[in-house]
Order: sequence, then structure tokens, then C-alpha cells
Amino acid sequence: MNRFILILILLCMFFTGCEKKGKPVAVPPSVTVVKVAKGDVISSTEIIGQAKAYDEVDLVARVQGFLTKINFTEGTVVTKGQLLFQIEKDQYQALVESAQAVLMKAQAVLDNAETTYNRQKKLFEENATAKKNLDDATAAQAEAKANVMQAQADITTATLNLGYTTINAPFDGRIGFYTYSEGNLVGPGSKRLANVVKIDPMRVQFNINEIDLVNLHLEKVKEQTAARENYVVLIQFQDGRVYNQEGKISFADNKVNSSTGTILIEALFPNPDQVVVPGMYVKVVLKDKEQKSALLIPQSSIQESQLGKFVLVVGADNKVSQCVVKTGIKSGPSIQVVEGLKEGEMVIVEGLQKVRLGAVVKPTIDETYTFNKIDIEVGK
Repeated sequence: MNRFILILILLCMFFTGCEKKGKPVAVPPSVTVVKVAKGDVISSTEIIGQAKAYDEVDLVARVQGFLTKINFTEGTVVTKGQLLFQIEKDQYQALVESAQAVLMKAQAVLDNAETTYNRQKKLFEENATAKKNLDDATAAQAEAKANVMQAQADITTATLNLGYTTINAPFDGRIGFYTYSEGNLVGPGSKRLANVVKIDPMRVQFNINEIDLVNLHLEKVKEQTAARENYVVLIQFQDGRVYNQEGKISFADNKVNSSTGTILIEALFPNPDQVVVPGMYVKVVLKDKEQKSALLIPQSSIQESQLGKFVLVVGADNKVSQCVVKTGIKSGPSIQVVEGLKEGEMVIVEGLQKVRLGAVVKPTIDETYTFNKIDIEVGK
């Protein structure tokens, strides 16, 4: 009997050991999703731009002579009409006086020629002189008039050259280094004496692409001056500070550059404190003043393929599908969806590398994500 029980125990152990273990059940991967939501956005874009002087002039010598005076400090602000350079003027003053003397002599000859002409004309009318005498008097009068005109022109030229010995500031601005020191001989063949730039207001030029041109409706700017008032233009320095003056669009080119696919835009900025310097590179923030309602998703959910931009969406059955989307305005960390999604759909923002199309996932909605516009403020 004991042997029989032992055999039964051994048989049970044998058949139990031969059973195959079942496969473990797969756990769906966890992903973080955000619901597509409506929000108010402002059309905006950021572009690298460069500051340009509103006006710029190279000061040059138009007459030859020695520099007798430099009347400014390099790198400082100069005012319109301020004396900057003085070229020796004695020889040019002498030329003016010489021309004036020639004019006086020519005028005296003309007076005598007119007297002779009038006398010969009266005698000829009385048949008291020959026609040749009148013709000679007429010719002498005409020649004397020409000499007076020539003398007057010489005075004008001499006066202009005398004026060129004084070089004044053409407008309010900042002057750079001077090229020649006092005592140097300068003339029309010399290099520029100095450079003056007008820095208030300041121009900032930048290029935007065709997509931003359409999104911001900047094509209106080229035709409607009033449309320029619909945009706020700010600049941000390399240290992150935002300039405390708003700019206004002053110019949009008349065509898109076919090589770069961009169009040149220019904005004017007040620069009373001369903070913006010509040649400076800045980040231009260009935005519409009007808010628009739009469907928004996080920019981090966007992926790209040969088909274009797409997002991975979790459906009601927790399965992953792909949606090709068309995007529009960027709004802080979010982006507008023009086509491809509906409000309330859930897009994956974290765990994208763990999923595949058609797979079941375990979604967790990020309730902390906000679609509020992260806007840039003047002076921040």
C-alpha cells in the first residue's frame, strides 16, 4: 500500500514538471499626452537682423591744402553745421579777391563799350557815321559783356573753393576717427577725412522667409502704409535684454529674393540714448497686434518625415496612429495646427521613442501644460 502511494506521488511530480510555463502578459508602454486645445495667439516670428545708420557720410577734401584745424573729438556726437575740419584758406581767399578785381576791370570795359555803342548808334541814325563803326561798337559791347560774365563765373568758382576749405557736419550724428592729423596736405585725391553716421533714428534690416511673409500678412506693408501700424517690432540684444523702444516697419522690398526665398524688411527704431550701434547684430521680434483663435499643440510633439510634419495620436482605444499636420503660428512653446487635428485629440509629447503605429499604450494626460502665450515684453 505504501509503495502504491509513493508511485502516485512520483507520477504527480513527473507530470507537473513537464507542464510548460505560460508567456508573461506584455505591459503597454507609458506615454505622456496633451490634448489639442483652442487658444488666442499672436502672429510672431524671430529673425536675426542688423542695425544700419539712418544716414552715413564720408567727409572728403574737395580742394587741396594743409589741414590747419580739427575741431572735434573722435567718437563723439556732432551737431549739424558744426565745424569739423579747416583747410588753409589764404590762397583761396586771394583767388576770390583776384576774381573780383578782374570783374571790376571787365565791368569798366563794358561800361565804356556801351557808351561807345550808344554814341555810334545815334550817329548812324543821323547818317553821321559809317555802318562799320556801329558794327565794331556792337561787337566790342558783346565782347565786354562776355568778359563780365566770365569774371562773375570765376568769382563763383573761387567762392565755392573758398567755402570748401571749411568742412562742417552735414547732420546730427556720431563721428569716427580722423584719417589725417593737422598739418597734413589733403585734397580731392586723398582718403576720406572722417565718417559721420546719423544714429537717431536707427534702421534695422532683416530678411523673412515666404512662409512668415504670408503668416504675418506682410505683403500688405508693401502697398498700404496704414498696414505697417498693425505690427510691433522689438529687438533683443545678445545678452537677452530687450530694447526699451518699439520700432515701426518702414520698408518692405518689392519682391522675394529667388536665391534665398526671403524678402528684405526694414524697421525704424528711436535711438535717443544711442544704445543701438550701426553694424550691431540683434534678434528681431516681429508680431501682429491682433490676437487670433487657433488650435494649439506643443511644438515638442511635432516630427518630420518625407510626407511632411506629423504627430502621433492616442485614440479612444489607446492605440497609436499618425496624423500629418499643417502648422502655422508659433506661440511660445506651442504651435498652431491649421489642418490634421481636432480639438480634444491627444498627441504624444513624451515617450515617442517607445511606441509604434497601431500599438496600445498607457497614456497620461499632462494637466500642467499651458497654452498661454509666452510673450516678449519691452524692457524685460
